[in-house]
Amino acid sequence: MTKKGLLLVIILFSLIFVLSSCSKQNGNSSSKPIGSMEQFKIVGQTAKENFKDVEEIYGSNSSYELGGVPFGSKQKNEYELMLKLEQVSPMTQQSFDNIRVKIQSYTNKILNKMSAVGIKHPILNLKIVDKNAVPFKGSEHLTTTFSLTK
Repeated sequence: MTKKGLLLVIILFSLIFVLSSCSKQNGNSSSKPIGSMEQFKIVGQTAKENFKDVEEIYGSNSSYELGGVPFGSKQKNEYELMLKLEQVSPMTQQSFDNIRVKIQSYTNKILNKMSAVGIKHPILNLKIVDKNAVPFKGSEHLTTTFSLTK
């Protein structure tokens, strides 16, 4: 092989090496997972933007609190949604079950966003409480917390 041919082969391999390393770097930067704080912020924004759907059902005095994974917890796929309502009447298990069903499209949006931001096997614990964030009087023997999954 001549010097010119050898030089051409070296340049060709160098070019292939440089291009392949550039494509690997671009691939890694776009698929980098986001941190848990950023995940929570994005999911929280979804909960906030879609809460009007719940307000249409239960009135403007209804509210919510979204809680994330406790700091240092090994369970990274579980959030808590505390739904605060003025009243639940009648105070029966069927009433709480109906609330869970009526807001399913809202909770599904939150679960879908949890998945979209990289949370595997998301769990949303829906807790139905009064406007002061305490269990309703008379609901002590009823199920008012539901573990929802996608």
